[in-house]
Amino acid sequence: MSKFSCDTVRDMLPLYVDDVVSEDTKVIVKEHLDSCADCRKEYERMKESVVLPVEAGAEQLKRFKGAWKKKKRIIALTAVITTLVVLCAGYAVFDHFAYREEIAVNGAVYTRSGETITELPEGSMEIGYLRSILHRNIGSPTIDFSATNLDEKYGGCELYQDAENEMVIYLVDYSGYYIPFVLKEYITQPETP
Repeated sequence: MSKFSCDTVRDMLPLYVDDVVSEDTKVIVKEHLDSCADCRKEYERMKESVVLPVEAGAEQLKRFKGAWKKKKRIIALTAVITTLVVLCAGYAVFDHFAYREEIAVNGAVYTRSGETITELPEGSMEIGYLRSILHRNIGSPTIDFSATNLDEKYGGCELYQDAENEMVIYLVDYSGYYIPFVLKEYITQPETP
């Protein structure tokens, strides 16, 4: 029987399997293995384990690191693209349902822009009266001299064209102010009488 306990020998077994123990330790472990069936089974199990040489393990580690880096790049790129798609979709939905104050005049749609002013620019001329006002969150007025999302009090108010800038019209507020509207788009539908 060996003079070392099974626990001591089992602690030395990994080193013994890798052949990195001194000659004296080899003799002690061998004697114990010859006399102990449980430790011998453990030794046989350890010998069957696949142990990669350091060089082969390093190559596998490099391949793994390369694959992991590639996967991280793909994940990051996917996250960026997904974020951009979500932002664009969100903007499109918001823009579609945005509450706009708009006026249709002479086949064009004007959107409210800027602060009210107290005097019209010199040479501005009257172009008509606001006939109707619709209340809805989407779309534009589709007939001339109509508006969307304006207060009902503006019905029948005068409209003026800026003499120097045809892209700007003014709506007269009953309190004496002029509300500027800037050209947004042209209406493709014909004017209805």
